[in-house]
This record gives sequence, C-alpha cells and structure tokens, in this order.
Amino acid sequence: MSRCNTKFSLQFSKLLVCFLLLFNAPLWATTTPEVTVKSLIDKDNKEEQSEQKAAKQEPEVSSPAASEEKETALEDDLPFDTYGRMTPRSSMQGYLKAARARDFERAAQYLDFRNLPKDVSIIGQLQLAENLSVVLDRTLWIDIDNLSNKPEGKQKESVPSYRDLVGEISTSQGTVQILLQLIPDPESGNRIWKISNATVSQIPLLTKEYGYSHVGEWLYKNLPDVEFLGVLLWQWVYFVFSFLLFLAIAIILTRIITFILAHLKVPVEKDVIAFINGPVCLLLAVLMSRSLSDQSNVTIAVLALFHGATVLLIAWGWICLRTVDIVKHRLGQRFIKQDRPQVVFLLRPISNVVKTSIVIILLFMWFENLGFNATTLLAGLGIGGLAIALAAQKTVENIIAAITLYISAPVKIGSLCKFGSQLGTIEEIGLRATRIRTLDRSVIYVANAKFVDMQLENVSERERISYRPKLMLSANTKQQNLISFMQAVRELLEQHKHIAFEPCRVRFKAFSPWALQVDVLSYVETVDFAFYMEVIEELNLAILGLLNEHECELANPEFARVTD
Repeated sequence: MSRCNTKFSLQFSKLLVCFLLLFNAPLWATTTPEVTVKSLIDKDNKEEQSEQKAAKQEPEVSSPAASEEKETALEDDLPFDTYGRMTPRSSMQGYLKAARARDFERAAQYLDFRNLPKDVSIIGQLQLAENLSVVLDRTLWIDIDNLSNKPEGKQKESVPSYRDLVGEISTSQGTVQILLQLIPDPESGNRIWKISNATVSQIPLLTKEYGYSHVGEWLYKNLPDVEFLGVLLWQWVYFVFSFLLFLAIAIILTRIITFILAHLKVPVEKDVIAFINGPVCLLLAVLMSRSLSDQSNVTIAVLALFHGATVLLIAWGWICLRTVDIVKHRLGQRFIKQDRPQVVFLLRPISNVVKTSIVIILLFMWFENLGFNATTLLAGLGIGGLAIALAAQKTVENIIAAITLYISAPVKIGSLCKFGSQLGTIEEIGLRATRIRTLDRSVIYVANAKFVDMQLENVSERERISYRPKLMLSANTKQQNLISFMQAVRELLEQHKHIAFEPCRVRFKAFSPWALQVDVLSYVETVDFAFYMEVIEELNLAILGLLNEHECELANPEFARVTD
C-alpha cells in the first residue's frame, strides 16, 4: 500500500505541475515590455535631477554681471513663457508634472482648447486635462528625452511642421495621435507649444475606452494623492484587496481538492496535501489575479510592476523548493528499502545545492523582469565571485570530499573505524567535517578533505574477529611438553563451536635464548565485540589450564631485557 501511495503521489504531483505550467504558458511567453520598474525609477531620478539642476541655476542668474548679460541675450533669442511652453519637451514635461501633482488648473494651460466641438467643450477644461492624464497613464509611456528641445520642433516627421508627434493610441475607431502644436499665445503674442486641439477633441473617445471603472474612479477621487513607483495609493489598495480576494478563492478551491483526495480509495500522503494547500494555493491565487483582474484600472506603471512578477516568482520558488523536498523524501524512502542508507545522507547536500541554484535563477529572472541586465550583474559580480571562490576554497574541498565519502562509502554512519592513531564510531558526515565518537566517549571533528585522504580501517565491516594470543614459552620447556601443548591447543580450537574451521593454526614459529614463540591464528565467528570478549576469555582460561597440565611455563620478560 505504501508503494502504491508513493507512486500515486508522484504521478499526481507531475500532473499538477504540468497543469500549472500550461495555465501559465502565456505569461512566460510574453516579451519584455518597454516600461519596467527600472524605467519608473529612472524617470523619478531624471525628474529629481532636473529639479536640482533648475534650483542650482536660479542663483547663477542674479550673481555676476556677465551671467546676467548672457541670460538676457538668451531671453532675447527664445520667447519667454510663464509655463515653460517654448519647446515640445518643456511643454509636455510641464503638463505631465502638473498632472502628476493633480494640479489640473495648471495642466489645462498646456492644452489647446480652440475650435473644439460643442460636446467636448461642455466637459470643461480641467476635466479634459484630468481625463487625458488618466488615458496617458494607461496607454502611452512618454519618454521626455525623445521630444525635441528646440523651439521649432523636430520638423522631420509625418506631421505638419507646426506639430510634433508624441505617440499614438489605438482605439476601436482607429488610431489617435497625441500631438503637440505650435500656436500663438494671445497674452504674449509669442508662439508656444500646446497639446493640439485635434488631440483634445479625441479625449472623450479615449476616456470612454481607457477610463477607470466605477470602483477605480471612486477610489481615485477619494483616496490621498500618494504614489510609489508611479502607482497611486488607490491602485495599491485596489490590487492588494483583489489579490486577497483571489487568495480566498484559491484557498477554498485547494481545500475542496484536498478534501476529495482525502476520501479517495488511494490515500495521498501528508506532504502532498501540504504541497497543495501551501505553494499550489498561492500560485493559483497569483495566476487568477493576473488573468482575471479588472484591466480597466491597470496603468503602465502597474503593468511594469506586474511584469516584475515578484509574487509570482515567490510562488514558483516555493513550488520548486517544496518539490525538491518531496522528491528527496521519496528517494530517501526508496534507498532505505534498497538497503542503501549511505545514499540517503548524500541527498541532503544535493538538495541544498539544487535549492540554492533555484533561488539564484529566480533572483536573476526577477532582476531581468525589473529591467536590469542580468549579464551586467554577472559581470559586476565576477571579481567579487572570484574573491569569494578563493576564500571558500577549503569549504568547496570539504564539500567535494563529503560527496566522495558518500559515493565511495569507505565508512558509513555508525561504522567503527580506525583513522590515523584514533579509533571511533562515525556519527555524522557533514558538508564540512566528519563527527566521530571515540571509545572514551569524546567527540572528534575531522575536516572531510583531510579525513578522505587518511588510511581508513573500517572495523565494522569485518565478518569475524581474529584470535591471536601471544604465547612466549620459557626456553627451558622440553620438546615433548611443547609438542603435546600445541596439540592440545589445536584440538581446543578445532572443537570450539565459535572458532572458524579455516584457518586454524598452531605452530612453533621461532625461538630465542630466552623464549619459544608459538604462533596461534584463528577467528571467532562473530562481529559482536562483547560476545567476542566472552569467547576469548573462555579460550584464555582453557589455554592457561593446558599450560599447567603439560608443565609449560611462560617466558620471564626479565630475561628478554637482559638479552636485549
């Protein structure tokens, strides 16, 4: 039943992820828009720099006499206008700045209201200026730097010489051009740039197709004029509450799915249920909010934030990380059943590497979505990465050594081994060091890179334990006594039920002026060290009795010291 559960869980997870990928395919296939979060930040920086530059230039006008003469000459060359409408760029910049501050009385000074149809004029100048601002926020990203900064305009465009093209907006009735037009100023008599009356007459049509919804309109008029990254406060509130609504729907849907799965004949494991209720629920909410949200309140700045896909990437990151955990858990169960526990310990560092790679990839995708060049970021991190790599050289060596220990498996967790002059039990093979418990119950940490190069003797892998007592008999022992003693020892070993039949050797190996050396080689058929001690204690007592029985004495070590 457990094997069936695991197989069903894996198949269900694969189908679920494939469904989500297919549902989200249009999103991943979209190209990078012209406007990104980086564009919004750059726009704010440009406006701040232009304001600071203007503030710095003000005192220069009244300081030295030479500057006054230069400014006077400049004013003679260029017509002066209170609202800065001398060039297409300055005029459009003034309108956008006033509209952004919701000063539509000032913004109306940049629109040409001459010869408008009666149904357009009745709307009112302030409302027309405000409606145009809403339409531009939703449809057209205006790069001020692309507009002409000359009094005569660009001159080389597909429009008359007295007009400059700002951009085009597609509607159900055709394309509407946003034009700036050079017109006479009735107050000063100079020629100034304003948004053309041909464009102003199309504002009702543009508002009908690109105006906010009723909810958006109410929030727009009643919430404070606060914005962040070009997105107004009411839009943040609207889309956050929309996402919370879709999140509630996703929670209900996923709970229904898990309820159905819980009552199937083939039960689903708890980690799959948690996978559905957690990351899948969040991803489903994000996909619904991106696909089903009311588009009538989406501006270009909101689209730029949407393309950043911050919450979406968090959801996908959560999906991928939890998938790695589930796969690691399933593989661990499989390897344990296959009696390969050492591979289970290798899954942990591998899964950590995979998770780290996933996070890094998602971070670079996020930076690309925000408008930053990931290649530039990589190049910038090149030198820093080299320094980090040099600093982490030992760490990398230890990680590679840990993987080597897991793959080659000279020792395993729980193995009793000799390394160098130490003897102990392996408790953990970490990414940096191996933890070993000695016979004195102290703990030793050995770096993996050093441990893997040591001569390792795995005591736990022996199939039996040798019994080799050091028998040094006195040099005065008689030959007949020696022969009968060795024969008795041989019979003792051969008849003992826990001594292996082969090899079982008792030989007169060598002699010296002070001792006769008897070589004994046999094996106790056990790997239990406590039981081994019981067996050799029994054998040692029996051999001691044979020494007394055959009148053999052990050599006196004092004679050895005298001889030496």
